[in-house]
Amino acid sequence: MKFVKFIIAAVAFLAVQTISAQSVTSKWTQLHEYHELLSKTFHPAENGNFTAIKNSHDYLVQKAEALDVATMPADLKTPVVVENVAVLKKLTKKLSELITNKAPDVEILRTFQNVHDVFHKIEKECEHPTK
Repeated sequence: MKFVKFIIAAVAFLAVQTISAQSVTSKWTQLHEYHELLSKTFHPAENGNFTAIKNSHDYLVQKAEALDVATMPADLKTPVVVENVAVLKKLTKKLSELITNKAPDVEILRTFQNVHDVFHKIEKECEHPTK
């Protein structure tokens, strides 16, 4: 019985987290678009398939540049988000440069993981802002 309650609680928690993440990106269209491309390219790279990111790195840079803090929803704008958006843009450009310069996949993945982590910091801060 405890196991069933645990499973129900875990499913409910995950559902709330998913809904929360969706609401953040639905408020900020550019963040949603960045995330869509990020997820389509990052997860294959995690598994050793770099084709998607190598074909789309310029487009990911464009999506990062579209994350303009001047036009983002006011309720999501905190100093932490503003700082991390700048970091995300810088890391996304670095990732693109690594790919352009044909860096080893291990170096590309390390930077891509940093990009992914910073994106999730932004997402988390937008969900639970620190004022």
